[in-house]
Amino acid sequence: MAKEIEFNKVLKVDHTKAFEIVSNFEKYSEFIPGCKEAILIKKDDCIEIGRLDFEILGKEYFIESENSLTNNSIEIKQLKGPFKDFKGKWVVKKIDEASCHIFFKAEFELPFLLNAITPQSLIDKFSITIINSFINRVL
Repeated sequence: MAKEIEFNKVLKVDHTKAFEIVSNFEKYSEFIPGCKEAILIKKDDCIEIGRLDFEILGKEYFIESENSLTNNSIEIKQLKGPFKDFKGKWVVKKIDEASCHIFFKAEFELPFLLNAITPQSLIDKFSITIINSFINRVL
């Protein structure tokens, strides 16, 4: 069964600065909880292949993703990792010189056993923690 998370917020910060934070893959380990390392494997004009290594509750995980970048958005697709399927998207839109609208949406499917033991409340809490870490980094 697919799960979904979605986040919208207006931030009092220049849209360029916000997008630089969201799109700097190699800095993710500095502020995503549990992320030990962020490695950019390959980068072409607007496509990146990256790997995030995590340690959560004493267990190690990794997510390898393809990230398609435009001037204000990033589409994320898991290539390898713990999800059966994962697709996400960041969008940062300019409102004026001093504010922007930041949007994140992800749809994912956990493996059967992990899905059975992972309550939605835990997914929501972890998602909010990650999104807030981006916001704190931007502000």
